[in-house]
Amino acid sequence: MDSMIAACGQLDARTMNEAADVWPGVERIVNQAADAGVDLLVLPEVTYPAYWLESADRYRQSDIERSEGVLRRFSESATQYSLWLVAGFVEEAGDLLYNSAAVFDRQGRLVATAWKQFMWDCDRQWFTPGDQSIVVETEFGRMGIQICADMRMPEISATLVSQGAEFIVQPTAWVNTSRSPRECQNIQPDFLIRARAIEFGLPIICCSKSGREGTAMTYVGQSRIVSSNGEVLADAPIEGDDLVVARVAPAAPHPLNIDASMMNRLLSKAPPSMTAPDEGKYAVMLRQNADAIADVLSDVGVQVSRLTADDLSTFAPARCCALDGIHVLVMRGTVSDDALVRARAAENCLFIIVASERAQLVVDPRGEIIWRRVDQADTVDLEVRQAAVKAFTPTTDIWSQRRVETYRLT
Repeated sequence: MDSMIAACGQLDARTMNEAADVWPGVERIVNQAADAGVDLLVLPEVTYPAYWLESADRYRQSDIERSEGVLRRFSESATQYSLWLVAGFVEEAGDLLYNSAAVFDRQGRLVATAWKQFMWDCDRQWFTPGDQSIVVETEFGRMGIQICADMRMPEISATLVSQGAEFIVQPTAWVNTSRSPRECQNIQPDFLIRARAIEFGLPIICCSKSGREGTAMTYVGQSRIVSSNGEVLADAPIEGDDLVVARVAPAAPHPLNIDASMMNRLLSKAPPSMTAPDEGKYAVMLRQNADAIADVLSDVGVQVSRLTADDLSTFAPARCCALDGIHVLVMRGTVSDDALVRARAAENCLFIIVASERAQLVVDPRGEIIWRRVDQADTVDLEVRQAAVKAFTPTTDIWSQRRVETYRLT
C-alpha cells in the first residue's frame, strides 16, 4: 500500500434550475487539485445536478444532462489531469434512478459505480436503494465507497472492511439537522467520521456540499480527511467551495471481532424488539456506580443492558442490544475519547451512561452529550421514550432499511 495525496472538492450547492452552474465549479476544483499534485479527488454526493431533485419528473426534463453525458465530463477531467476521481451523480437505469458514485482511474476509465444503500429522508422519493457494497482495487490500495447516510449504518462500513477495504471515500451532502436556524449540526462531521475511522482503523475521505439548495436543503460543509486513528488531517469550512488536501496512508483494517451469537443476531431477519417504557422521564442519580445506576433504571421498568467501556470499540455489542429493545446502555469503565460513545448512541438511537465508581458521561439518542462529570448537577432526566423511536428523521427509520442479506461481517 502506497500513501497518496488525497483531496475533497467541496462545492457550493446549486438548485435544479442552476444545474448548469455546477460545471464551472467542478472545473475550478479539478484544476486546483491538479496544481496541488493530487492523486485522488473526491467530489460531493450528486455533484450534478443537485441533491434535491424536486421529483423524478423534474430530473428528466430537457435542461438536465443525462447520466451518459455527466460521466463523459467526469471522465475527461480524470484523463486531462491524470488523477483518480470519485464523483456523485444520478444514474439512470430504465425507469429507476440511483444515487450513485462513479470511480474513474487516471486514464478516465469508469472502473466502478457504487450505489447509495441507506436512503435519507427525501432520497426515497426518487432514488432506488443499492443492494451491494463496492470495493475497488487502486494503485494505492483497496478503496471502499460509501455515500452519505450509508455511514450511519455500521454494518455497511463493516461489510467494506470484510471485503478488504484499506481506505474509504464518501461523496456526501451533509444536511444541517440543527433545531436552531442559527446553528449547523450533523453527526457525521461532529463525531461519526472520527468514530468510524477509530473503530475500523481506516482513513476516510469525505466530500460534502455547502450552502443551500433553494429553501429545501441547507448543508454544513466541513469536508474532511481523517486518518486511520481518527485524527482530522484536513477539513473545510462550513461555507463555500474549498479544496481539502492531505497525504493519506491506507491501512490494514482492524478485525471485526464479532462472535457467533452476535453474528446470528446481526444477520437475523427476525424483526427488532420495539418496546416502549412505562413512563416518559426518569431522574438518574449520577453520584453512584454503574451497577447501582443500572439497578435503579431496571427497577422502574427501563430496558437496560450492562456492558463494559471496552465494548464500545466495535459496533456489534451495542447494536445487538438495540435490536433486543434496550433503551439505556450502562457502560462500566471510563473512556478517553467520546466519539465512539456518541456514535453508539446515535447509530442505535439509545441512551448511554458511562460510569465506574460514579457516572462519567451521559449521551442521548441523537449522540448529544447531556451530562459530563465536570457538570454540577447530581441528577439528569432521561426522556427514555426517545429511545423507543428508532428514526434519524420522522421518515428515516433505522430498522426498516436494514438489509441483512447484503451484509458481510466475517
